[in-house]
Amino acid sequence: MYPYEKTFDHVVKVDKEGHIATITLDCPQNRNRLGEQLIEEYTDALNNVHWDKNIRAVIVRGTGDISFGPGDLKIIQSKLANSLPEGREVMYEISQMIKKMYTISKPIIGLAEGGCIGGGCNLLLSSDIVIASEKAYFWQVFVNYALSPDTGGLWALQRLVGPMKAKAIAMCGEPIGAQEALDLGMVYKVVPADQAYAEALELANKIASKSPVGVNHIKQISNRMHDYTMETYFQVEADYLCLGALSEDFKEANLADVEKRKPEYKGY
Repeated sequence: MYPYEKTFDHVVKVDKEGHIATITLDCPQNRNRLGEQLIEEYTDALNNVHWDKNIRAVIVRGTGDISFGPGDLKIIQSKLANSLPEGREVMYEISQMIKKMYTISKPIIGLAEGGCIGGGCNLLLSSDIVIASEKAYFWQVFVNYALSPDTGGLWALQRLVGPMKAKAIAMCGEPIGAQEALDLGMVYKVVPADQAYAEALELANKIASKSPVGVNHIKQISNRMHDYTMETYFQVEADYLCLGALSEDFKEANLADVEKRKPEYKGY
């Protein structure tokens, strides 16, 4: 990350319990806006959980009424609205952050408990699975400011809802409630507000109980699907399947079947 002036003591925190890591955007006083400090700290948090061999699933959430906020005005004014080279500088850092979400070996469960606005909404939608509180809403505000979506917005939206609906959502620039987001395919499940984190934790633990080898392969194949021709897909499918069959986890799963017990996966 290029040099910048930190404004807050911290804006992101990481908590770990068992095989689950929870990354929390923790700057409600700034509405969890996507600023330079958040970009750096969130990217560092992703690296932290990626290399932690004990972590098998990640939950991403935000504190306050705005779970995932829009871009920080200071970035927009000093970078994007100042010059193309400076705008590209910060957008490169954002792109690296989002690409890391798609490519790290651990599945990411995004938890929308409140507002998800602009770039923060698109960060959330880059999760592997999204769970929403009934109070959550999703707002592509960009067109209202003569802008197009950033933070991987159209990439995520088109994968989730298809090109036509993605364009309508982005071009209308209106907030979408949790139930409509579920109907559109933007989220996996909508739950009562007081049960949202418990629901995400239950799903994370269920996934973490499976082989990290198989879970990672599913994520990598799915998140690269846009790049595949049919021929490429079947080659990738075959390679990952063989890699899974060669793993210690596959041997352990078969041994556990014979011994009528739960497998103890190692992750390799």
